[in-house]
Amino acid sequence: MAHEEDRPQHGESPKAAPLWRNRDYTLWWSGTALSDLGTGVSTLAFPLLILATAGSAAAAGTVGTCAGAGLLVGLLPAGVLADRRSRRAILIGASLVQLATMATVFWLVAAEHPWLPAIAALALVQGLASAAFRGAAAPVVRRVVPTAQLKAAYAGAEARDYGAQLAGAPLGGLLFSLARWAPFLADALSFAAVTIASALLRSELGPDPGTTGPGVRSSALRDLGAGLAHIRGRAFLRYALLWLALMNLLLGGVGFMFVVALRQHGASSTRIGAAEALATACALGGALAAGWVVQRVPGRQLVLGVSWMMPVGVAALVPLAGRPWLAGLCLGVSTVLVTPLNVVLTSHVMATTEDALTARVASALGFASMGLGWLAPLVCGALADAFGAGVPLIAVAVGLVLMAGANHLLPAVRELSAEPGDGGDGGGEDGGGAARTAERPRDAEPPRDAVPD
Repeated sequence: MAHEEDRPQHGESPKAAPLWRNRDYTLWWSGTALSDLGTGVSTLAFPLLILATAGSAAAAGTVGTCAGAGLLVGLLPAGVLADRRSRRAILIGASLVQLATMATVFWLVAAEHPWLPAIAALALVQGLASAAFRGAAAPVVRRVVPTAQLKAAYAGAEARDYGAQLAGAPLGGLLFSLARWAPFLADALSFAAVTIASALLRSELGPDPGTTGPGVRSSALRDLGAGLAHIRGRAFLRYALLWLALMNLLLGGVGFMFVVALRQHGASSTRIGAAEALATACALGGALAAGWVVQRVPGRQLVLGVSWMMPVGVAALVPLAGRPWLAGLCLGVSTVLVTPLNVVLTSHVMATTEDALTARVASALGFASMGLGWLAPLVCGALADAFGAGVPLIAVAVGLVLMAGANHLLPAVRELSAEPGDGGDGGGEDGGGAARTAERPRDAEPPRDAVPD
């Protein structure tokens, strides 16, 4: 077992083996990759299912909103729980709940009874279970990887996430075209994979004994307050909370509206999946180049570049919605630098937060960044039903332009002007970090086993 004293601490120069010879990191990476693949499959299939059965973008948005609301409500309690109880047990239990939930969706669709209220309720449960999993997953990479390898580990996690999306979108479209229940069965099986991976990790996942107080276990509210105080003491994190909350409000519906806009212009499920795969391939390119980029480009330049590239990409979806390949390429190019930015911010947060606070800090950042974003699918769906898909996309683009302009004026952004690759990325007491969220806006989201978006 890998105990706290066996793991490299901050400031050490460990003689660490390459990441891919690290058994626990490879096992965790593989299990979560399969889970992410299943999620990518079902994420595309859910709006296609509701559009096919209910014929309403607003109904499809309701399901997405229920899943997002469950995740949002569960994040803060999940962070506290993961710093108080066995993280391994939480990972296994949450994965089993998600397996059961997706298996139920599979059964409802296979029986040709995809009742919208039932699907929405299951999406809510899925969101709650996802919150529990994310809270316990946040410290895992730090527990199994030396501090000196955190940036490489999170770059690998980003590549994993985008690779799973790249394969998941076309696979989801293909499976849905073959049988509407097939994507949900695939997702259920993927949760079995991450359950097994969580159970087989040899490293102690924590929390370590005696880290919640000097002999007396503190209250849950006090534990939560300690995590919030850690964020409050860092200027860039205070800025990040507000910036990411507004960014995810604007971008939370882009992925949903991408499907709706292409569908309204007559694209098949297979072509929509292929277009999403093209956009994800661009993001995957950014993930593969993340290690190189973060060593050469200052963080402030990444923030400003991403801020202006996103509104251009979103606005271009309006005239390109009738051309799925061009729409996917445009969206992908506009997000290619999101991943390097996430690597810089996430690795700094994880490296400078003590293990006993990691889950709470990560969950608090995720809660702030998602606090408004869960409304996006519902609002965008209603606007699309009333005025067409172009109106919500233009509204999002205008909001992003205002955010980009503000980033040139805010002093907190200048804190990321330190030399790239210095290991601090704007460090110090007022140092940086966290994008999902910057969820990843998946929208701009960090790896799922890091800071939730």
